[in-house]
This record gives sequence, C-alpha cells and structure tokens, in this order.
Amino acid sequence: MKVAVIYDFATHPGGGDFVMLNILYTLKEIGLEVHLLTSRPEGLQKSASFFEVKTPAVNLHHMRLPPYFKHPYSMAYIACKATKLRYDIYVVSDDLPKCLTQTAGINYVHYPHVARLKHKEYVADRYKQTLRGKLIWKFHESLFPRLFVTKGKPSRWLFIANSLVTQQHVKEVFNITDVVLLHPPVRAKKIYNIWKEHRAGKENIIVSIGRFEPEKRTLDVLRAFSRVAPETDAKLYLIGFSKDEHNLLEMVKQLNISDKVRILINAPWGTVVETLLRAKALVHAAPHEPFGIAVVEGIAAGAIPIVRRGFNGPWLEITKEGRYGIGFSDVEELANAIKVAVQKYDTFDIESISLRALYLDEEIFRQKFANLVKKFFSQL
Repeated sequence: MKVAVIYDFATHPGGGDFVMLNILYTLKEIGLEVHLLTSRPEGLQKSASFFEVKTPAVNLHHMRLPPYFKHPYSMAYIACKATKLRYDIYVVSDDLPKCLTQTAGINYVHYPHVARLKHKEYVADRYKQTLRGKLIWKFHESLFPRLFVTKGKPSRWLFIANSLVTQQHVKEVFNITDVVLLHPPVRAKKIYNIWKEHRAGKENIIVSIGRFEPEKRTLDVLRAFSRVAPETDAKLYLIGFSKDEHNLLEMVKQLNISDKVRILINAPWGTVVETLLRAKALVHAAPHEPFGIAVVEGIAAGAIPIVRRGFNGPWLEITKEGRYGIGFSDVEELANAIKVAVQKYDTFDIESISLRALYLDEEIFRQKFANLVKKFFSQL
C-alpha cells in the first residue's frame, strides 16, 4: 500500500517535526510504502539531525512551489498535486485540504488553523497588534475556508488529536464526534534513563523552552525570575528558536539580571537535554498550549514542572492539575513557585514526577499509532 505523507520538515522547528518523524518510522515498520511529499527536501535530514535520530528511509519527492505560497497553503498546493499521483492513503498534519476529501487518509492534529478562526486566543500576537498583521489575518480568514475543510469530516478520514484541548476544539469546530486522542511522542525513556544513570545532583537552574514568541509569555518568566534573583544564586536558561529574542534581551537588561540569565538560540537537542538534566525546574508560561512536549522532557530529566493553570495541556494532562508539579496564575505566583523549586527541591517526590513522563514515551506513541492505522485500514 502506497502512503503519501504531505509535510515540510524544519519549517517550524519543534515537537511537530518529532511527531512526523515517528509517524514515518511507524508507517515503515508496519510494512507500508512511504512517500514524503515536501517543498523542503533538505528538511527531513535537518530535523533528524536536530533530534539526533536516524533519518527515516522513505521515498522523498521534492514538490516545487510558486514563490508566493506559504504554510499552510503550501500544503494545499502539494496535496492537490499529490492526488494526480494516485496514492492509496494520504497523511497530513493539522489541516485537511479540500482536494483530498474524496481520498482516504489520516490527519494528526496539533492544533488546526480552522479552530483559530473561532478561538482568537490561539492566534499569534503578530496578527493582532499591527495593521499589517490584522490585514494578513483578515485575508487568511477569507481564503482558508476556500481551500481547507472547515466543517464535518470525510468518511474515509481518521482524525487524531494530540491533546484534550485539541480534541475538544476539533469536535466543536468541525461539528464531529469521532476524534481519537493520542498524545505526541516524547523521548521520555531515553532522557529518564540518562538522568537515572548519570545523576550528579541538580544545580540551581531554572529552564524555559519554546519558540521566542510573545504568546509564549517568556517575558512573564523574566519578570518573575527578577523577583527571585536577588534572594538566590539561581540561573535562568531560556532555550528557543529565533523569533522574538531581541525583546527578551532588552527586558533582561531592563531588569538588571544579565549576569543570571542565559539565552540559547537554536540549541541542538543534546544541549537542551543536558541543560534539563542540570535544572531543578522547568517553567512553561504559555496560557494557550494544547500539549507541551518540552514539559514532558523536563520531568523526564528530574525537573519540577511549573506551568500556568487553565485549559491547557501542561496543566490538565501532563501535571494533572498540579499533582505532578506546581501551578501558577500570575507573575507573583510564578516567582514564589520558582523560589520553592530552587530552595525545596529535595522535598518533592521527584521520582514520581519523572515516572509520569514514561507514560508519554515515543515507543507508546508508535505502538498506539500502529494499532490505530491497522484498525483504520481494516475498515476502509
């Protein structure tokens, strides 16, 4: 059976790429002929190298785009081209192009663009704060429904959501009920085993991981840390991909904490893990996070998760509303949580917190995904 996976690796670096790598591995493992259709053929190798994993042995097809096509419209363009190549199954991420509705396929949904048309809190700040951004979003709101499915689900398609938040919003927006929940893969066991085997004691380090974008609320982390910094010898490490780091650097200077903050831009996965293994806590400040892979990586490394309370994955699903970590609602509570994690780390049941991560390991994802695919195929 020929499967076409439509995806651009290394466009938005992060957990989404690791999910798709594992999907490619799984499809190969169950004996399918896998084809990756992409406008960035170099992205697969880059992504595999970043995560320090083997590049999936798939058939790679370079789908050339007109220069004005950007994500997600690039995926719609590739999908329409792919229908002429006659694959048995199509695999997409987040959004289903209308040209694929008469085919069979699987959509693994992190958070779909169509849900952002209704849930404005998930729209990036850059589309809300400037006239140019607002005009771009207005155009997007008009164009997107013409090219992508926004209501219902084709009968021969399987929708898989990465979190309870995404599952609920997909059901609501598409007006459907059959959306399967499958948490994304995390290299939890690998990180946990390194932590157990080479445990050398934690340092007074706090880590925050994520793209440097305003909606991640990293400035809240800096403000909270600045309240704690004079009272402790703690260091704050901000790890992320280049987006809005200039505002972070300016805030660090304003708060006079330059000597206690390290900003690591585009750090390789090995550096991320090494830092987590040294850290006592990981802070995740984003209020609207469907899941939060970095939080799982942090707890696997023995770091206490400090996450924002609310309808988001880190609070509801990873820490189970504070059972496996600390919640906060504002900068003052975050500052107190950081202080507690640094000064009272040894009073926490770190083993129980870390074991929580193993339930979200990549091997579990691949087993469950393989079973879902086989069941889906049997029903076609």
